[in-house]
Amino acid sequence: MARDAEWTVLEPSGKRHRLRVGRSLLGLAVTLDRNTVRRFDRTPDADRYVVSLAGHVLTVTVPRASSDQPGLAVDGRAVLGSETTLTQPEAGQAAAAATPVTGEDLARHQLVQRRDGGAAWFYWIGGASILNSLLYAAGTQWGLVVGLGVTYLVDGLATELSHTVRTPIYAVAIDVMLAGGILLIGRAARRGHLGWYAAGMAFFVLDGLVFVVTQDFPGLALHGFALFGLFNGWRAGRALRRIERAALVPAA
Repeated sequence: MARDAEWTVLEPSGKRHRLRVGRSLLGLAVTLDRNTVRRFDRTPDADRYVVSLAGHVLTVTVPRASSDQPGLAVDGRAVLGSETTLTQPEAGQAAAAATPVTGEDLARHQLVQRRDGGAAWFYWIGGASILNSLLYAAGTQWGLVVGLGVTYLVDGLATELSHTVRTPIYAVAIDVMLAGGILLIGRAARRGHLGWYAAGMAFFVLDGLVFVVTQDFPGLALHGFALFGLFNGWRAGRALRRIERAALVPAA
């Protein structure tokens, strides 16, 4: 990985941290002690990567123009040079930048990432369900266990009722509609619609009963794992909503 920039960040205790910006075949990467720092936001001119360290907010700004160097700011104050020492954070200390990233901004960003990460399971479930339906229609005996169990039920019943070897086309259409509904729920969940998020989880719990009845324990285990990820994302969405509501309440 080619390095664009690197800083040494010292805590008040003397602990050292390495903050790096590098490029590889996979694209741009910002790391703190080899841990990936997620992108906070993007503008037409630059991308910002934000991480919290020892009570301070570190903001790495990476310009879109490859000829410009990335910059580092601590609590909104630009860092000059390749090394900086963090001070003990002071209550009520104001940042020098015009639009600093605050700790509350970072907390909100992290909750959004967790919510969207949990909601991404809906995309995996919907996509795997469509693939499983096509594989079943093609006569394949295997599929992805992360998909919906109800699609197997629909395909099996339709094949039995039609007295044919191949899956009827209407069964595939029903599968696609069910999976498409899950994909739409995932989209709504990532937009913060927690009611749809909860409805999708409830449907997925009921769908897991198919694996209980058929005693498909690997499928049931993965169902539980996916549901755990969905629930964590939903909890993050709830926490994010509480923060947003608190921000709307005027100070007394």
